[in-house]
Amino acid sequence: MSQATIRGALTVGMGVVACAIGAVFLSAGGLLHEPEEVVTVDEGPQTGMVDSLEVQETDEIELSPAEMTRYASGETLFNSNCAQCHAVLDRVVGPALAGITKRRPEKWIIRWVKSPAKVIASGDLYAVKLYEDYERQQMPSFNMSDQEIKDIIVYIKTQQNAGMLARN
Repeated sequence: MSQATIRGALTVGMGVVACAIGAVFLSAGGLLHEPEEVVTVDEGPQTGMVDSLEVQETDEIELSPAEMTRYASGETLFNSNCAQCHAVLDRVVGPALAGITKRRPEKWIIRWVKSPAKVIASGDLYAVKLYEDYERQQMPSFNMSDQEIKDIIVYIKTQQNAGMLARN
């Protein structure tokens, strides 16, 4: 067997392992599940009475194998670097990160994560407002690659979508 064939088999094998790991993370995070039963309430004169049980149908979040790998990487990076100050749906020390890509472009987010001080010093109005709104507590700089930050964004978007489905 040639070295190219062996390398190709190893690459495919590693991809399968990464997908399996991603599926485990998605399952542990509650993203792979059966529809839940929901109690509906009669809105007649006796409010609060249970009328019937229905099955809540939710749109499942489907990730490609590549996205599952990015999700798993993003989850690990988020938990080891971001979770001390941020949550996806709730404010902690810093703002909730759900919707961040609607508020700021990905390029801005990458610059911000790598060097918040530089973005604030540049006079960026959004960055300055964040700094002021959070009592001039500055986020630390992170020595991450662009891809690592993009993986965190995949994780945030997936968690935000799952959270919105769960809250509906």
